[in-house]
Amino acid sequence: MSASAADLRRRFAGACLIAGPAAMAAAMALKTPGGDARALLAEVAADPGRFRLAVLLQLVASVVMLPGLAGLPRLFPGRGAVLGHLGLGLLGLNILGNLGDAASGPALAALAAGGVTDQDVTAANGVAAEPAFAVVQIMVLAGMLGFVLLPAALLRSRTVHWAVPALILATLVSFFLPVTEGLGGVLLTSALGMVGVRFLRPAPADAEPVLV
Repeated sequence: MSASAADLRRRFAGACLIAGPAAMAAAMALKTPGGDARALLAEVAADPGRFRLAVLLQLVASVVMLPGLAGLPRLFPGRGAVLGHLGLGLLGLNILGNLGDAASGPALAALAAGGVTDQDVTAANGVAAEPAFAVVQIMVLAGMLGFVLLPAALLRSRTVHWAVPALILATLVSFFLPVTEGLGGVLLTSALGMVGVRFLRPAPADAEPVLV
């Protein structure tokens, strides 16, 4: 591959690492709080525009983040390569799960339109019970292991500032705390954004591992 093509791919990955997580953070901040089907549909019916925007941002973020992750293997020139690739694969699985989750959004919006009835709640529960939806949830949950393996690989490779793996781990921790999901989005945006900015800089800065 020519130097110009490699540089273009690196810069494209950098832009995706900035834009994708930022869109996901916005989606998470707008996302309807979890709950049973009736509560969820009621939240959607109360502000359908906000819900549709959150779903759209989640879809866009999932699509944009994948090529960003594809550019991260350059951070594992030697040490941490196996852990890094496993972590990236699992994070990719998580993102694909998010893509599938967002794809169900229009169905929920349609059910919530015009008020929430017992029939709507039954239909929403039926969607959640579908095997395909169960697979999506498994992808999201299994992919969370990537939030552990990727930071471990980055710490081992020592090619990025320690704050990057620390913020990725903090993102995972935030998902289990009684705080808004938007916080996790901000943490992930900060972590991957630091790498994205680095990829947008001239190539020589990435030619050799930077021990920090």
